[in-house]
Amino acid sequence: MTPDGVRWYELPVPRWSDHVAAAGLQARALTTRRELLVAAARRFASQGHHGTSLTQVAADASRTKGALFFHFASKSALGWAVVDEVHASWDDLADRIAARDLDPLRSLLVVFDAQMARLVHDPIVQGGVRVMREDPGMQADRHKWVEGWRAESEVLLQRARAQGLLAGETDPASVSTTLLSTVVGHHYLAETQPDGPSLWERMTATWLGLLPTMAARGWLAEWAVSGWSDRPEPDPEAYARARRPA
Repeated sequence: MTPDGVRWYELPVPRWSDHVAAAGLQARALTTRRELLVAAARRFASQGHHGTSLTQVAADASRTKGALFFHFASKSALGWAVVDEVHASWDDLADRIAARDLDPLRSLLVVFDAQMARLVHDPIVQGGVRVMREDPGMQADRHKWVEGWRAESEVLLQRARAQGLLAGETDPASVSTTLLSTVVGHHYLAETQPDGPSLWERMTATWLGLLPTMAARGWLAEWAVSGWSDRPEPDPEAYARARRPA
């Protein structure tokens, strides 16, 4: 068990992290803002940033366009708000994972699981990722998101090597790049082959094949009996609840 009383591989569910942007808002206004963010993110994910209209977003959130413009001056501002929440909510998740005080390789597994779960189930992330991909003005943020994930992985692998948890000449930089590329490929395949394995299943198989080639024997022996390989897939409803304004 971890300090927060859960199994080490259990995932922390995202929570709202827009505290700075929402500072000073009354409860009703905060609820409206978050409903608009979720409605926008869902539209961005399904139609793209350019294909989404503010009229659609307001209607999806059961709000007026006046209410929307009270919080967001333009569609661009709305897109930026979704992207900002992608970054802020990950920072919160990363802090909660770090607080578990796991060894670096276990932390790496939880980080990847948490990121994959967000990609598949968090509407804010699904919408934000598409906005970052399609809006030229957000390419820097797209790079920040992708490179941040890779760099965080490299740091954890460097710590694992320093602690003697990696085997042979495992190179943290090369492995972190390979892992991120693998997730991207698996995500594409899972979306284009909906009757095939899920992203979760594909990445689990990757770890089961990869870790024995890169981790120290002692670590592998403990990991093999930890229950990780039988961990349940994320609960989509938990992510939906997390994005429902209180």
